[in-house]
Amino acid sequence: MVSVKDLQDVVDDLKGEASKRASDLFGEGKSEVRRVVGGHSDGAIFGTLALGLVLGAIVGAAIALLFAPFPGDEARRRLSEGVDKVRTESATKAGNGSTRPVSTVGSTPYASS
Repeated sequence: MVSVKDLQDVVDDLKGEASKRASDLFGEGKSEVRRVVGGHSDGAIFGTLALGLVLGAIVGAAIALLFAPFPGDEARRRLSEGVDKVRTESATKAGNGSTRPVSTVGSTPYASS
């Protein structure tokens, strides 16, 4: 007599073998399709993507420099003023060194029972 565990092991083995064969078949098919239509390998596609990202960042930085609304000294000054303003506001609001806002919802800090 065949037990359920034996049948389950056989089914699991068949499933694993089928998955392996399907993966091999699809992998070969993918490579064959790329070869027939003149596609590129995964490495070439990744290299092209990386090159596009780097060139896009360079072009974006150049455009930002050309069309900036004010010169670099002015931008640095405004940025430092903004940072100082945020620092002083957060320091005066916290008071006790905490960056969390203090709740004023209840009259006591303890929950009523």
